[in-house]
Amino acid sequence: MATNPEYVDWIVDQLTDFADIQTKRLFGGRAVLKDNLNFGLIFEDELYLKADAQNVARFEAAGSEQFTYQKGDKLIYVSFWTVPETIIEDKEEFALWARDAFDAALRAKKPKRVKKPKSLK
Repeated sequence: MATNPEYVDWIVDQLTDFADIQTKRLFGGRAVLKDNLNFGLIFEDELYLKADAQNVARFEAAGSEQFTYQKGDKLIYVSFWTVPETIIEDKEEFALWARDAFDAALRAKKPKRVKKPKSLK
């Protein structure tokens, strides 16, 4: 099942109080980005936001489900969790959840490697 473009547009519209959001294609769904940093996923008209040790309790308390996919005979768990529709509908509350997810993505971001200068011969 494909992700409905109208659902993607609705999510972006609901996030206007948070930031200027972009989306891009990602494995049959959409990545949700702020400042080129992926903090959300949309697959089959379900939104998932980034979670880590600092914000996962909010998702668990809301009854959210963790994003999973099958790889061979293994079920892979990814650090993105569903967002209840009641949260998405409340722009102010949704902005708080999005901010937490973006902060989790920032914490998870690996620092860029500094290239060593080439030695002179």
